[in-house]
Amino acid sequence: MIAPRPMTPTAIVLVAVATLALSGCGESAQAKAAKQVCAVRSDISQQIRTLNGLSLSSSSANAAKASFEAIGRDVTRLKALTPKLDPSRMRAVEAATHEFVTRVGAIATALGSKLSAANAAAQFKSALAQLAEAYNQTLASLSC
Repeated sequence: MIAPRPMTPTAIVLVAVATLALSGCGESAQAKAAKQVCAVRSDISQQIRTLNGLSLSSSSANAAKASFEAIGRDVTRLKALTPKLDPSRMRAVEAATHEFVTRVGAIATALGSKLSAANAAAQFKSALAQLAEAYNQTLASLSC
């Protein structure tokens, strides 16, 4: 029987490097996508808070437009990240995103069809409250 030879320092280093390479240093693609989903969800929340904090004046129109555009970009990012998630998380994010988009569409349609000069401010504030509620009942429920 042949006695095993002791490992040389070079062999030990090669085994260590191979072990690290095979174990996959860092986060998985799914974990990274999950963190990005949480960041996007947080940004949508911040945009809604910004909108709810605006006074209804012509000077705040640009800020409101920027927040609505940011929410739109965030929803697009959520949809792009969804396939990168693990299956159960993917289903939850898809469902929450779909429901949020559906509610936002309904809010926008209702606001556009009922808006009048006499009560535009009240209707806009009501729509923002509905937007916050839609977020709280959909995307906010995603665990992060």
